[in-house]
This record gives sequence, structure tokens and C-alpha cells, in this order.
Amino acid sequence: MTAVSLVDVTIRDGNQSLWGAVGITRRMVEGMAPDLDKVGYRAIELASSTLLATSVRFHKEDPWETLRAAQRLMPNTPLAFLTTGKRFITFYRTPESLFELAFTLLVRNGVSRLWVVDPMHDMEGAKRMAEMAKRVGFTDVVAGICYTTSPVHTDDYYAAKIAELDECAAIDSVYLKDPAGLLTPERLRSLVPRLQSTLHRLRLDEIHSHATTGLSPLTLLAAADLGMTKLHCALPPLANGTSHPAGPRLVHNLRARGHQVDVDVEAMRRASAYLQRQARIKRLPVGAPLEYDDAYYRHTIPGGVQSTLTRQLRELGRPELFDAVIEESVNVRRDLGWPIVMTPFAQYIVTQATLNVITGERYKQLSDEVIDLLRGDFGPLPGEVDQDLLDRAMSTRRGRLPASDGKEEVTVADLRRRFGADLTEEELLLRAVMPGEQVDAMVAAKQDSPVAALKGLLRAAEKRPGLSVAVSSGTTKFTIERAPEAVS
Repeated sequence: MTAVSLVDVTIRDGNQSLWGAVGITRRMVEGMAPDLDKVGYRAIELASSTLLATSVRFHKEDPWETLRAAQRLMPNTPLAFLTTGKRFITFYRTPESLFELAFTLLVRNGVSRLWVVDPMHDMEGAKRMAEMAKRVGFTDVVAGICYTTSPVHTDDYYAAKIAELDECAAIDSVYLKDPAGLLTPERLRSLVPRLQSTLHRLRLDEIHSHATTGLSPLTLLAAADLGMTKLHCALPPLANGTSHPAGPRLVHNLRARGHQVDVDVEAMRRASAYLQRQARIKRLPVGAPLEYDDAYYRHTIPGGVQSTLTRQLRELGRPELFDAVIEESVNVRRDLGWPIVMTPFAQYIVTQATLNVITGERYKQLSDEVIDLLRGDFGPLPGEVDQDLLDRAMSTRRGRLPASDGKEEVTVADLRRRFGADLTEEELLLRAVMPGEQVDAMVAAKQDSPVAALKGLLRAAEKRPGLSVAVSSGTTKFTIERAPEAVS
């Protein structure tokens, strides 16, 4: 029997997998947070840099305020953030000095747990990120091993990579991340003991596996059987499909198998019911268990990337190209030397495949991100790269630039000189990595909101003793009064 704890990924990965990363708003986080805090989760995956960006871009919401609201409403549950350590919001290599600022702000705004998972298995880079995270105040740093299938991703490959993490004192544990849902119970039973045998200080005791093939509910049960203590899950309607196993059902099955899970299932159901109401109101899709599809093992495109591709092709007026783009992604991945198909490389692969399909000629147009990948911005590719593609990329103006290693220095003083001396560090960081007009729209929305108006009234009242302001709408009325100053 294993004493299992659950990690909830509804807000971040469920939203990204099934709602294109844009479905959940701050109000929805606030609506479900009190019940989520009562469940007894080991941690809640609250955000990634993608979710911070979509808050600004699509909802005109300040993501830092969302983090603070979540911390206020979930004081008993560690809040977690996922990073590759290579990019923060941008799809190009982000300087590590900006990462240090981002990590500092995440801790300041309520996040205490960090997953560091480099998709290319650059373990030296992952260790630097872990050390940085500990230095700025993260209390729990988990390094990741990304599972995929390819001619180069063998047991020996994974064993060598996980062994590199063991010596890093800043890493508290290791988790197995299966972004495409490729793990089977049988594969897990052979892989986990092999990887654990290479570790001496650390333990591989956490698993994140998408439900894309329909197998992850069984894979998580096998993980508990192997003694893995932290299992990732989500709440309906953001469970199943290309997301993660549904938490309430997972608890039922774990207990039926004899494992111990100390959670409040009724609180899970209340939070789930709130989300389901929101899905009906906003006409958002509901995740459902998927049938097993063996062809999925050919392309391995994660669910979140598939949902984003579907949305983008629909916006382009070419939804019928979906199957062709997915098939071309297989060829692009092979030509690129078998990078793992997860963020950001999944997006790079799918974007280049889309260009190949739309233009009708393979690599007639190369995306900047693919050139950066081939140039070495993200480290060596795991397999052999197609030479013709490499030559074409390196002959471009961008390809002739030196590889970016993330070591360039960007200071807060630099950002203030560029964007303004009076901005908060949170806004400075957003302006450093996002289009200015999107941040401007977010700031304008904050200033025009009812909350901002109320705060303005309170500030006015504070400065004027004896002021009385009454505001009414229909049958509702409230009054703000500032008592006169006492006369001595």
C-alpha cells in the first residue's frame, strides 16, 4: 500500500490542454479556490509563463493579481509553477537574468513550488535553474525527466540524464513528465526501477501523465503500485480527453486497490461543479475519456498543442488542414533530430509543419524558432539532423547569428531606462517579454474597472476628513464616510 498525495493541474494544464490556455479567468480561479484549498492536495499547479501571457493577452487581467488572489484563498495548499528554464513567455531563449527576476516575483506573489523540466534534457541548465530558484526563495524544487518515444530516447539515455540531477543539492525530488500520454503501465514498470536505481540522494516519486491515449488512469495506478507517492490529476470538465485523469475517479480507484489517499472528495466535487457550470455558461468543451489510438504514437503531439492548433487553423479559415499538419509534424520531428514533442518544441514542430503544408513546399519558409533550434539556442539536438535542412537554416541571416546561451545580462535598471522608472517590477517584466500594446490594454482595463473606481473613492476619502460619498444603483446603495479630524 502506498500513501498517495495528489497534485491538481486543473487551472494550468487542464485549461491549456482542453481550453487552449484561455478558458480560465481570475474570477473562475477565485470561485473554485476555497474548495480546492479544502481538498488536501500536495500542491496545485497554478501557472506557467504561457498562462501568465494569456491572462494579459486574452483577458486583459494582471496575472500577478491572480497569483495573489490564489494565495489569499488557498493559504493551506502550496501553489506551483512550471518552467523549462529556457523561455519565459517568449518563444525565443530568455536571458537567465530575466528568469531570476521572474522567479523572485513568483515567490513574492505566492508561489512556493517549482517544476524545472528541460525538454531537451539539458541537465546542466536545469541544475542552474534549480539553484536560482532556491536562492530566491522557492521551498520545493522538482526536476523533470520528459518521456517520449523515438530511436534515441532509450532507457540508457534516460538513465544517464536522471543521474546528472542526483548531485544537485537544490533539487528536492525528481518527477516523470509524460506530456503526450505515451506511458503504458507495462512501460512504467520497466522504466521507473531502472531510473530509480541510478539515483542515490534523490527519489523519483512523482508522475505527470496525460490521458491522451486513454491509458493514464491505469498508468497512475501502476505508479502507486511501484511506490510513487505524488500523482497528477485534474477536475472535470478539465479532466480526461487530452488533459489528465479525473481526480475523484482516481481517488476511488486508488482506494479500491488498497492505497491510502487522504483527500476531501466532496470538496473536489464542489470545485468541479463550479467549473462545470462555468463551462455550460461559456460554452466551453468538456473533457471525455478518449479511445486508444495507436496512430498517436507516431506524432506524439500533446493535447494542449493540438487544441491550440485547432483554434489557430480555425482562425485562419483552414480547419481542414489539421490532419495534414499532424502528419507532416512526424516528418519535421525526424528531420530536426527527434526533439521531444512538448513546449516549446511541440509548437516549433507544429508551426513548421503548418508552413510546409500551407506553402505546399517543405521548408520553403523556415520559422525563426526552428532556425534558433538548429542554431543551438536550446543545446544539442538528441539525434541526427537532416543535413539539407541544417544547411538551409544556417545559410539564413538568422542562422548565421551566434547561438543564444541565455547568459546575456538584463537588469531591472536596464528595464526601467527602457520602459519607465515608476513601474512595478511585475509590470516591467511583462513589458520585457510581451508586446507593449497588450500590456497597455491590461493596464487600461485595470484602471477602468469597478474595483479601481472604488479604490479611487477610498483614496479620496482618506485625504479629505469629513468627506461623505454615496453611490446608488437601483435599490442598492453604499456610502463611504471619513470622520472629521479631531480638534485638539
